[in-house]
Amino acid sequence: MYNVSLVNLAADAHAVATDAHHELRDAQPDALRVLLANFCEIDPIENSTGDTEIRVQVRNERYLIRTEQKKLILYDMRNRELPGQIFTLEQVMTELDGTAAAARNQAIQATRPETGIGELATPGPVAAPAAPPNRPRLAGLLIMAGLLLGAIVWLAAPFPADGAPPGFTAVESGERTGLEHSLTGVYLTGNEPGQHGIVLGGTGELKLFELGVVEAPRVIYVDYELGRVEAKLCLATDQPGGLIEVQTNGNLLYGGEVYQRIP
Repeated sequence: MYNVSLVNLAADAHAVATDAHHELRDAQPDALRVLLANFCEIDPIENSTGDTEIRVQVRNERYLIRTEQKKLILYDMRNRELPGQIFTLEQVMTELDGTAAAARNQAIQATRPETGIGELATPGPVAAPAAPPNRPRLAGLLIMAGLLLGAIVWLAAPFPADGAPPGFTAVESGERTGLEHSLTGVYLTGNEPGQHGIVLGGTGELKLFELGVVEAPRVIYVDYELGRVEAKLCLATDQPGGLIEVQTNGNLLYGGEVYQRIP
């Protein structure tokens, strides 16, 4: 049995319904499965602006579910620091009913040694003494590891508030609302695996994703500031790609790629 809450969704979870909130107590698995299947089929443009979600409580666990590209993103509400996991409908159902956790625990148990209490493991051959470390090589490896770590930190570091690109001027709050509304939509470099996409939600929400071959796209939620460099409208992000430029034809230019708006 599941206690289900539909947020900003119609009662059947098949359409966005702003400010709607529906509660379903003691829902059977088949009923929840239908709701999640409907949720996956929501129009992506409407969903990007609807702030939709399904909340599920089962046993002593609570989950939050969102959808993207006909996949489900599952969040464990007890561990809010963990990122959401992108699953298929069947994978989400196994997570909710506990069979996935049971399978993981069984796999962990299978990797443990079978020596019982009181039994002594048969001693193996004595290993030869380890050779002394090669100190120059070890020092070189440590230097390389330090450089690599520094590069990773630099690439992952958020865009600092006082480090805006040269010439960047943020737009006023009154103008920002209208501009964000006009930019709302989904933008793609193509629809083949490996192509990239941007979703602008119109409420300060920006997502970056990459299309996979079979699996759901990996989604990154991005912070940004809307502004201009000279006369060009841009979005300054906290990602290494930097500025997202809004072109005169309505497409986006980011990281050297053109993202075409999907009608």
